[in-house]
Amino acid sequence: MDRALPLTADMLRKQFQAIPKDRRDANQAFSIRIWRGLSWLERAEQATDADEQYIALWIAFNAIYGRADGDGPGDDGRPGDRATWQAFLAEIVKRDGTDILGDVVRRNQTPIIRMIENKYLFRPFWDRRPNAEQSLRKCCTAAVINLGNHLTTGIVEELFERLYVLRAQVFHGAATRGSKLNRANLRNGAELLSKLLPAMIAVMLAAGPEVNWGEVCFPPIKD
Repeated sequence: MDRALPLTADMLRKQFQAIPKDRRDANQAFSIRIWRGLSWLERAEQATDADEQYIALWIAFNAIYGRADGDGPGDDGRPGDRATWQAFLAEIVKRDGTDILGDVVRRNQTPIIRMIENKYLFRPFWDRRPNAEQSLRKCCTAAVINLGNHLTTGIVEELFERLYVLRAQVFHGAATRGSKLNRANLRNGAELLSKLLPAMIAVMLAAGPEVNWGEVCFPPIKD
């Protein structure tokens, strides 16, 4: 397969269906994650604007990383959502035997760095921390070093910190639909997610249904 060609929901669904049914049925949590993720990836492919595309892509991402024990933090000691997707990204890179995700990162170095260096997607900027500018410079320097050393985990974790802020702006009503203020960020974020997310699903499929990604949230229940 030519890695320069985009992975589509249809291509990934065929890879999923190529896994023997008995293995898929024996690992329902895996199958549910993949099926939900692909459904939203397909919706993102049909989106007519950046808002719709980004929303659908983030839901697809949430479908594959979300865990029933990851909606804290709370008094019960469950990890928070941020900790959950960070752990997921680290595991994806670990399972990426053919460096699919790493290849996507290297092909998109410029837009990735552009997102990381954007102060409006840097949480400390909005928290009005006095050292926010210095912290951002350090993050950018570390990102460049990680790219140069092919350290995929570090670069995707830093990128998703920015994408998570963008997600918060959109999902929590902190952005106007179609606004010119965040148009470039949404377009860039959606473009990157549209390439990274299929690669992550491809890694999961290659790793196989026996890998434990955790209990899924709200599993389908038949009365």
